[in-house]
Amino acid sequence: MLPVDTIQEEERACLSPPVLALLARFCPERTARSLEAWHGDEAAAALTLHVTATQASVPCPLCHVQTPRVHSRSTRTLADLPWGAYAVRGQLRGRTFFCDHPPCPRQIFPDRRPPVAAPWARRTTRLSQRLSACGVALGGEAGVRLVARVRRPISPTTLRRLLRAAPGPAAAAPQVLGVDAWAWRRGPRDGTLLVNLEHHQVLALLPARSAERVAAWRAQPPTLRVVCRDRRALDAAGIRRGAPPAVPVVDRFHRVKNRRDAVEAFLHGQRPALQAAAAHTAQALTPMAGSGSVTARYRGRRPCSHVAQQRLEAEQQQWHAAWVTPSEAIHTLHAAGTPVTTIAPPLGLSRPTVSASLRRATPPSPRRPQRSGQVWRPWMPYLMPRWREGATDRRPRWREMRARG
Repeated sequence: MLPVDTIQEEERACLSPPVLALLARFCPERTARSLEAWHGDEAAAALTLHVTATQASVPCPLCHVQTPRVHSRSTRTLADLPWGAYAVRGQLRGRTFFCDHPPCPRQIFPDRRPPVAAPWARRTTRLSQRLSACGVALGGEAGVRLVARVRRPISPTTLRRLLRAAPGPAAAAPQVLGVDAWAWRRGPRDGTLLVNLEHHQVLALLPARSAERVAAWRAQPPTLRVVCRDRRALDAAGIRRGAPPAVPVVDRFHRVKNRRDAVEAFLHGQRPALQAAAAHTAQALTPMAGSGSVTARYRGRRPCSHVAQQRLEAEQQQWHAAWVTPSEAIHTLHAAGTPVTTIAPPLGLSRPTVSASLRRATPPSPRRPQRSGQVWRPWMPYLMPRWREGATDRRPRWREMRARG
C-alpha cells in the first residue's frame, strides 16, 4: 500500500496538465500563445492567467522578413472576458525582436498580435467587442450597470469611447442618393453631404461645394437610380457629369420651398392689389345691421396732413431707390455667371438676401412698415359684432376687454 503523500503527488501530476489544457482552450489565439500557469483569488473572485508566446520567429512589420533574434522581454496585463463569477486577467509575456534585414529602417519591433488586443490596449479584443455590443444595445449609463453585474466595472465615458472607436457597418451600394449642403461654420465655406436615403445613412462629407467633386464621387457607385438634390445648379451639373443614367428629383422640403418662394415673389409684386382687397373686405364687414347710418371708423386724434403725407411718400421712394440699385447689380452680375458667394461681399449683402433678390424678377415695390396688430387680433371676434352694434367708442371697449382678461 502506497503512502498518502505519494498518492497526493500522483494526483497532482495527473490533474494539473488536464487543468492547464482545459483553461488553455479559453485563451485567445491558442496557436501562438501558451498558458504556463494560473492563479485564483477566492477573496477577490479573480483569475490570473500567465501566457507566453511560443513562436520562435516573427515577421518584421515593415519588410516582412522572419527574424528569431530576441531583443528583450516584457509583461503586459490585459483584461479578458469573465469566466462565470470570476474576473479574468491575463499576464501576457511578450518579446521585442531585432530586424536583421539590412535595407529595413526598422531596427527593433514588438511582437504584436492584433487578434488578441490592439496596440497599447488594456483589454482583449473580444472583451472590447462585448462591451461595445452592450453600449450599442443600452447606451452609456444602462450599459455600465449591465457590465458591472458581470464583474467588469467600466465608466460611461469609456463605454462611449469604445462606441466611437468601433467600426461602423458596411455601407450597401446606394440606389437612392440624397445631396445637400452642410456648413463647416457660419460663413462662405460649405461642403456637400451625401446620404443613402434607403438606409438613412451618411455616405460621405465632401469638403467643398463644387460640381467636380460631386461628379467624381458619383462616378464610383454604378448602382445609382435616383438622385435627390436641392435647388443649386452645382448639384445638377454634378449629376449630369457623374451619373447620367440617374434620374434627378427634388425632395419634398425643397418642392414646398420652391412653391412658397414662387408665391411670395408673386405676392410681393401685387401689394397694391392686396391692400385694395383687404380694404374692400374690411368695408364689407364693418357696416351695421339695419337702416341706420354707418359710424366712421376711428382714425386717430390728429389726421395726417398733406405735408406729412408727401414726406412719407418721399421716404418710401427713397427706401425703394436704395433697393433698386443693388437689385439691378445682382441680376447683372448673375447674368454674367458670377456665383452668389462672390456677389454678396462687394455689395455688403448676405447670401440669403442675394438669393431672395434673384428669385424676384423685379425689385420690391414701395411699401410702408405696417403695424402687426397682434394685440387686437385675438379680440376681433368680440370687437367686430360690437362695432356693428354701434359701440365705436374706444374707452368703454378697452374697459370691457380688461374685464374679460
